[in-house]
Amino acid sequence: MSDFIVRLFAGWIKVQAQGDDAQPLVTFLVSTGFRLWSLQPTEAGYTFYTTLSAMSPIRAYMAEHSLEVHILQQGGAPIEWNKSRRRPFLWVGLLTAIVLVVYVTSRIWVIDASTPGLSLEARQQLVTVAEDAGLGLGTVRSQIDLPKIRAIVAKQLPQYSWIGISLHGMVAIIQVVPLVSRPQLHIYSRIVASAPGQVTRILVYMGDPEVVVGDRVKAGQTLIQGAVTAPIPLPEGSEKKPGQDTIVTPAEGEVWANVTHRVTVFQPLRQSISYPTGKRYMRKFIWIQDAAPWQYWGWQPVPFHHYVEKKEIYLLRWEGVNLPVKVLKIVYNETKTKVRRLQPGQAVAEATQRATSEMTRKVAALGPVVQKSRQIRRTQNGVWVSIVWVVNQNIALPKDRNR
Repeated sequence: MSDFIVRLFAGWIKVQAQGDDAQPLVTFLVSTGFRLWSLQPTEAGYTFYTTLSAMSPIRAYMAEHSLEVHILQQGGAPIEWNKSRRRPFLWVGLLTAIVLVVYVTSRIWVIDASTPGLSLEARQQLVTVAEDAGLGLGTVRSQIDLPKIRAIVAKQLPQYSWIGISLHGMVAIIQVVPLVSRPQLHIYSRIVASAPGQVTRILVYMGDPEVVVGDRVKAGQTLIQGAVTAPIPLPEGSEKKPGQDTIVTPAEGEVWANVTHRVTVFQPLRQSISYPTGKRYMRKFIWIQDAAPWQYWGWQPVPFHHYVEKKEIYLLRWEGVNLPVKVLKIVYNETKTKVRRLQPGQAVAEATQRATSEMTRKVAALGPVVQKSRQIRRTQNGVWVSIVWVVNQNIALPKDRNR
């Protein structure tokens, strides 16, 4: 370490000495008190490193002896200082770079709401409110009042129970804890039918059933009433007719019924369809925060008469943080139109497939299918296909008395 410090501040040279007096030169320098490093013998002499101050004694020794000396390299603080004195613009550039680094690193240039699970809209809202509160891009770090900004953001966004803002270099990170309200305990007074159907099973957990198995019910009809009626007991031997007493209770239970679902699809025999040709044209934009997008690619008009437009937005990230810069890409895919002709049987098959797919999505989570049927009606221009499925499903829907 001490040799490195000497070379750095005192300067150093790499010397190549050739001739009969090369070894006496080495002995002379060592005996005079100069430091030598990496002494290596060569075919005609030696190479070594020494301090810059040994330059004058070496030249004086060369004048009196048969010796050829070459300075291969040189460096250290004195050498660099002499170079910089001859290049004043180097100092101007260095000073400018230092000022620029100090300016950039002393300010906030990225604001990120990094709480997992937040939607893009919620993140953007947090960043916008924080900027309005004083955490704007380019704000000097020392001038940022974090407690005041937190208070303003918390007041404007009461949906968060905790808001934290921390500064990490040029990045401001906003973290929040959403406020989760306890749901109110709601007791329903009756249960009605969510769809018309024929009742197949009744499970009453609380309340009084208003229908029995086999009944056909309409949508909105009361199935279970939140009230239980019972006779009032009379003393033994009493000749009075017993009265009725009603106890109001919540309504809870399940009512299963066979519900009919219908899907109707029309399939024309002659149909114009569009298909992609594989050709496409692209335009690219740079989008900085709320400014208008700036186009940097694709200035020519779209070279297609018919096309499908698709927009793609990419967020630029740095060190895992979303920068306030987006890349917007619009892709135009050329399409052409052709006429498709179907036979009646093909139209029926395609319409049936479309109707079945739609019905499957419609009743997938309702319950088991107990019956299926299909109806076909042919016309001059196409076919109508209706499929009917009967699904055994829970039609119990809780309701308040006033609803």
